[in-house]
Amino acid sequence: MRLLSRDTSFNTVASALSLAAANYKPIPQLPTANQSTAISAANTGGRNTVNTQPNSFQVQNTGSTTDWTATHNSSDWGVPSTLYVPVEALNQTASADADPARKLASSRKVGPGNCPYSSGYTPNGGWAKLPPPTFPAFDPVKATIMRYRQQQGVNLGAWFVQEGWMEGNFMSCATGTKQAEFDILDGFGTSSDGLTSARAYMEERWDTWITEDDFRNLAAQGINTVRLPIGYWSAGPYFTHYSPFDQYKSVYEYSWRYVARAINWAAKYDIGVIVDLHGAYGSQNGQAHSGLNDGNIEWYNSWNQGLTTELLVWIAKEISDVTNVIGIELLNEPQNRDSYWSWLPTAMDAMRNASSYAKTIPLYFHDAFVLSKGAAFVQSRSDYVVSDHHAYYVYTPSDQALTAQGHITKLDGSIFTQFGKQSSVARRNLIVGEWSCALAWSSIKDSKNPQKDQMEFCQTQQDIWQTTGAGWTFWSYKMENCDQNSGWCFQSASNQFLQGNFSSWGIPVSSASLAGAGNVTGDKLGFVSPIRTEISRIQLPSNSTVAKSAKSFLAVAAQSDDDQDDDGDDISKVGPHGFGNSLLAVNASEASPSQHKVEERGVGSYTTFAARRAQQDRLLTRAASNTTVGDRGFSDGFYTSRILASSTDSLSRLGFANQYQMDTFNAYVTAGQFKTTDQATYIAQFVAGVQAAESAISYIVTNYANKN
Repeated sequence: MRLLSRDTSFNTVASALSLAAANYKPIPQLPTANQSTAISAANTGGRNTVNTQPNSFQVQNTGSTTDWTATHNSSDWGVPSTLYVPVEALNQTASADADPARKLASSRKVGPGNCPYSSGYTPNGGWAKLPPPTFPAFDPVKATIMRYRQQQGVNLGAWFVQEGWMEGNFMSCATGTKQAEFDILDGFGTSSDGLTSARAYMEERWDTWITEDDFRNLAAQGINTVRLPIGYWSAGPYFTHYSPFDQYKSVYEYSWRYVARAINWAAKYDIGVIVDLHGAYGSQNGQAHSGLNDGNIEWYNSWNQGLTTELLVWIAKEISDVTNVIGIELLNEPQNRDSYWSWLPTAMDAMRNASSYAKTIPLYFHDAFVLSKGAAFVQSRSDYVVSDHHAYYVYTPSDQALTAQGHITKLDGSIFTQFGKQSSVARRNLIVGEWSCALAWSSIKDSKNPQKDQMEFCQTQQDIWQTTGAGWTFWSYKMENCDQNSGWCFQSASNQFLQGNFSSWGIPVSSASLAGAGNVTGDKLGFVSPIRTEISRIQLPSNSTVAKSAKSFLAVAAQSDDDQDDDGDDISKVGPHGFGNSLLAVNASEASPSQHKVEERGVGSYTTFAARRAQQDRLLTRAASNTTVGDRGFSDGFYTSRILASSTDSLSRLGFANQYQMDTFNAYVTAGQFKTTDQATYIAQFVAGVQAAESAISYIVTNYANKN
C-alpha cells in the first residue's frame, strides 16, 4: 500500500472527477499513422511496443466502420484512448485457420460475415463438466465474511459480454462496427447453420476464455472478488424476449450454465462474485458493452425498465442464496437521467421481495458517474446497498493534456478529498468497480521515466480506492494483446504497475502454493497457517486494558490458552445468534437446501448450518449475559476482526464496516436485547474493539513480513 503524504488542496469537483465531464467511455481506438510511428520509435520497455521498428502497430482507417470518432462527437462523448495492436498480431491471425486457438475455424463459411461453420460444441471434459446450475447450500458464516470484507478484485470482461476493442480477433467475422455482442451474431446470420455455428462459437468462448486455473491464479495473488459482467441474454433464451437478441435465442440455451459454473469456480478459491448486469433491454447508454452499438438509447421507458426489473427479480431469486455471490449490480453505467434514479428504489424493493435470502443480499448500483448522487442514494436507504463509481483518466481533453505527475497530484489532492467525503456520506458503502492504469500517450510521452510514473499513477489509485472506500475491481482481467496494453489488462499490469500482492494486510500471497485448494477443511493458503494460529490466540482485552500495547495482548493470550472466557469459539460470540446468523437468518422453511441446490455441506473450516444453529441456540444464554451494551459492542468488534483475519480466505478485514455495525446492532434490537437508543454506545465500543484487534493483528503481520 502506498503511504505517501497527501496534498489536501481542494480543486473543483468537475476537474477532479474527469468522467463527470465526459458523457461515457469511448471505445479505445487504434493510433493514427503518425502516432504509431512515434510510439514504435520510442523504447518504452515493452509496455506499448513489441519492437522498435517504425509502423509496428496497426493504425485506424479514418471514417471506417470501426472508427468510433466518425460517429461520435468528442464534445458529447469524450476522447477515445489509444489501443495498441501490433501488425504482427494481424499477420498471424489474418486467416482464422492459422490461429490454433480458434478451434471452430472451418473452410466452410456461414452468414454475411463469412463466419466459421460448426455442427456444435462440446465443453472441455464433456457435458458432465457443465451440469444444470447447482450450488452448495447457503453458509451464513462464510457469506457474512465474503460480503462485508475489504475487496481486492478484477472484472472478468469480454467473457459473457463481448467488447470488440478487447478482442479484435474474436470479432473477425462480425458485421457493422465489430464492437458489440450483437455484431458477432449478425455475422453468423439467422439460418439454421448460422444459429448452430454461432452457438458453438459463443460456447467455446464461455468455455475457454477464462478457466478454473484463472481463479486459482487470482486467489494466489490475493484477489478475493470478481465483478462478472453479464447481459440480459446471458440469463438464457427466455430473457431474450422483446429484444433484438430474440432471433438468436437458441445461441443462449446453455449460457446461464456457464455463468453458474463461473460462480462455483470462484467459490472453490474463496472468491466473492458481484454479478453485474452490464447490458439492459434497449441499451442504457448506447455503447457496445450494452450488447448493441447502434447508438440508440431506449432503456429509459417503462417497458424496457420493467423488463429489466423482471430479469433482476429472477436473478435475485436464483442466486441470493449462493454463499459466494456477494452482490447483484442492477445496471452498469447508465446515463444520468431522472428516470434512472426513480427506477432504482422500485427495482431494489422488488428484488428484496424475491425471497428471504434476497432481503439481505447486497445490491450494487452504478452512480451514473456522479459520485455525490450515488452517495446520497446510499444515505437514503438503510438496507445493504453499495454505490459503484468508475474512475478513468484518459477520456477528456483535460485528461489528455495532463501529465502523469499532474494526474498523481490531482489524485492525491482533490480526488482523495472528494472520495473520502462521499464515502463518509455513503457510510463507506462505496467501491470503484472499474478503474485502470491506462494513461493517454500525451500524458507520458515527455516523461523521463514513463514506467515509474505510470506505476506511481496506478498505485496511487489503488491506495485511494482501498483507503477511502470498501474496495475496488480493476478493468479488466485479460484481453487480446495484453502486454501491449498493460494499463488496461490486469494480467500484465499486476506485474508492471501494481504490487504483486493484494492482501488486505499486505501479506505476500503470490508465493502461496494452491495445490489441492478448494472447499477443504484445511488452509487454502498453507503458508498462512502459522499467522492464522497466532491471530486466533489474540486475547480479548477488557475496556480497562485497551491502552495496552499490541504485544501485550499476545503475551496475555500465550498465558491464557485455557481461559474459558475466550475459548476460540469466535462464531458464537458475535451478535445475538452468532456471527453470520444474526445478519443472514432465513425462515426455517428455507434453511434446508432447495431443489436446485446440492446436498448441504460446510464451506472452508466451518461446520454445517444445522450444527452451528444447534450450538448457537445452546449458547444464547451466555451470549446475552454481558452486562452492558458497551461490553458487547467491544467484544463484537474484536471477535469480528479476529474471525475475518483468521478465516480461510487469506487474512481479510472489514471493508463495509459501518453497514456491518448497523446490521449487527439491528439484529440485537430485533432479538429484544438492545434498545434503539443504545446504538451510539454500541458502535463506539465496536470501533474500539476493532482497533484493539487490528492493532494486534498488524503486529503479527508486520513481524511475519519482516521475517520473510
